[in-house]
Amino acid sequence: MGMRGRWSSSRATVLFSAFLAAVAALLLAFPLRDVEATIPGVPWWLLIPVFLAAELVVVHVQARRESLSVSFREVPLVLGLVFLAPVAMVAASVIGSALGLLRRRSGGEKLLFNLCLFAFEAALASMLYHLALGDADPTSVRGVVAALATVVVTDLASAAAVSTVIRLKVGAFDEGVLAEAVTTGLVAALTNTSLGLLVVVLLDARPFAIVLLVGILATVALAYRGYSSLGRSHARLESLYRFTREVQDEVEADAVRDVVLHHVRDVLAAETAELVVLPGRDGSSPGARLVLADDGPVLRELRHEPWLHPAATGDPVLLRNGAAPGPRDAMAAPLVVDGVVDAVLTVRERPRHLGPFTDEDLRLLESLANHAAVSLQKARLLDRLRDEAERQEHLSLHDALTGLPNRRHVLRAITGELSRSQRTGVLVLDVDGFTDINEVFGHAAGDALLTEIGRRLRRVSPLGTVARLGNDEFVVLLHHVADVRSAARAARSLLAVVHDSFSLGAATVDVRVDAGLSVAPDHGVDAEQLLQRADTAMYAAKREGVGLRTWDPLTEGDSARRLTLLRHLRETIEAGELEVVYQPKVEPTGGRVVGAEALARWTHPAHGRVDPEEFVSLAEHSGLIHPLTELVLRRALGQCTRWRLAAPGLSVAVNLSARSLLNPGLPEQVHQALEDAHLPSSALTLELTETAVMTDLDSALEVLHGLADLGVTLSIDDFGTGQSSLAYLKLLPVGEVKVDRSFVAGARADVGDAAIVGAAVDVGHTHGLVVVAEGVEDEATRSLLAQRGCDVIQGYLVSRPLGAEAFDVWLHEHPQPSPPGQGPGGQAGNGSVGIGG
Repeated sequence: MGMRGRWSSSRATVLFSAFLAAVAALLLAFPLRDVEATIPGVPWWLLIPVFLAAELVVVHVQARRESLSVSFREVPLVLGLVFLAPVAMVAASVIGSALGLLRRRSGGEKLLFNLCLFAFEAALASMLYHLALGDADPTSVRGVVAALATVVVTDLASAAAVSTVIRLKVGAFDEGVLAEAVTTGLVAALTNTSLGLLVVVLLDARPFAIVLLVGILATVALAYRGYSSLGRSHARLESLYRFTREVQDEVEADAVRDVVLHHVRDVLAAETAELVVLPGRDGSSPGARLVLADDGPVLRELRHEPWLHPAATGDPVLLRNGAAPGPRDAMAAPLVVDGVVDAVLTVRERPRHLGPFTDEDLRLLESLANHAAVSLQKARLLDRLRDEAERQEHLSLHDALTGLPNRRHVLRAITGELSRSQRTGVLVLDVDGFTDINEVFGHAAGDALLTEIGRRLRRVSPLGTVARLGNDEFVVLLHHVADVRSAARAARSLLAVVHDSFSLGAATVDVRVDAGLSVAPDHGVDAEQLLQRADTAMYAAKREGVGLRTWDPLTEGDSARRLTLLRHLRETIEAGELEVVYQPKVEPTGGRVVGAEALARWTHPAHGRVDPEEFVSLAEHSGLIHPLTELVLRRALGQCTRWRLAAPGLSVAVNLSARSLLNPGLPEQVHQALEDAHLPSSALTLELTETAVMTDLDSALEVLHGLADLGVTLSIDDFGTGQSSLAYLKLLPVGEVKVDRSFVAGARADVGDAAIVGAAVDVGHTHGLVVVAEGVEDEATRSLLAQRGCDVIQGYLVSRPLGAEAFDVWLHEHPQPSPPGQGPGGQAGNGSVGIGG
């Protein structure tokens, strides 16, 4: 409890004391105002020394550091009820008790509370006694019953008041101790009341017989003190039992220390309790003091205290009344762990009315210290076992060389990520030529290389998403990917971090990796499946020398699903039943329609909507890519012919796959399709990605120049994500670039993305290219692109992909483009038809 809490409890105690005094005053002023003494004639001041004597002979029952006082005050109370008027009895009780309390050096709020309580007891007892007695003789049966009942009720009320104050002072406390104290007090009260009634009878009948009673009272007092001492011993045994039970229940060393300090302070009624942890003999620990303050245990620096030296060597210490250098009243007992004094348990100072610590208290402290030592030893053993278990668990989940999570750990991570987001990517990487590096530079250099690769991957990936599978394989978990394409872009960015030079001693080596990618739920729905398929794709990338490969169903052997999809895809292409949808493209300023991008969609009768990347991959590896490309191309050109009847200048584009760019007959195929559709070559844009071109650059350049010679517009897709952003613009015969949607989506909120978009527009215009931004989804992005000078935009802000008939309706409702040759940037209007996406 802090300063504010102590002030609050003191104020509550004072207010409660005032309440008791007010009740006493009200009782004296109203129901007791005209009540006289039952047997008058005894001066009221004669009872003051009797109340004083009763107050000095007190038995204290402890409740934590507070105490409940049980005295012989019922004897003078009964005398006052019989021989004094209520007001006189209250005065004698308060004055006599005050002298006794002052003699014991009580003061402050405790003195105030006790005096108010005594006034309340005397007034309440007077009212109850006179109501119960009526006109009967005090020595009659009714008088005896009235006195006994009055004392019992008054003592219960007094106990309730005392327990209230203890709660205000220390909060919750052991109610068992209070119940035992109340029971003991009631037994004593009945005994004292009987004695008081005996005195009344003697004074009324044989006054000189009172001398005989002194011996009886002395005997009773001694017997009562002995009984109280036995009660205290029993209470201490109970406290020791509770302490042992609670301290054994704790399994952490810090919790054991807290329990020890609280119980020791409360059981021994000390003002403070400390656990002095001695310095380690090997110098590993400087030592410290754990002091039980009002707000809980507080760690403080160790200080030099000579009086503790015997305890530090194994001998208990008891100080009384400042007999040696040190506290006025204190005890210390060693805590011996594994035969060595590990710490010293100390208690200091106790309330004066309880007297100094005794030899019995020291023996109790030694017992508590022994139990504490055993529990601390057990808790420390459990702590060591827990630490070792955590260390072993860490080792079982992490790679010893790099400190990265291992296969077991990453499988857990993938499972956890799948429970939060179904769109999760798994990228497996393998270092090319790692065996050669080990042989040339040594295994130490190979280990250093693996560690550095792990460090680089971890630097660009969220914590906990990079793992080492073993040997030269790593895995990266890609969080919250939008689709397979965005996961592949993220994977290429990660590969760029690894595809760099590494210093191995005096030598520098260039490292490349092969990587495989799988994405949930497209490629699997559980961790093992995703990791296995990414691993399969990685070996396919290594075999084909392409750097990065997304999982392909064809690499999975005789997959029933793959075979079913492949058979139905062939049938769908042959029947011309593949669906093509169209996404409009407009100018960012004015919104004039300049064309559309067509996207191929396929819905399987059993498996539902199939991801375009999956069925395009199937087509590439099964020889279906050429008929698929021709189907989409001719469908798109035929639709464009219809559009141009009402809107001259519209054009479309088709995405070309890597396999299509390796087909030397593609230019002739495109030329024939344009002639059959009666369209000029300017009506068609063919989109290609940098990855597709780089698969076989020489062959792709031959095909691209053949297409450019036809007059077809070539467009670089995903502009800004790779090498195409720089040197390849001059190498490739392109007329358009499409800024990647990942930059467009972030341009409004991210300064870096906005700068990239602006730079892409500037670079494109510098080379005389039309610049298209894809993935525009809000008005703020459109406005930003218009300000940057972007020529064409597409995205959900303009329209979602539409079927052919729905696109005709949409086109009718929107402004038409200028005639041919007057499209954006001074070139013919353009659009695009994609096989997938």
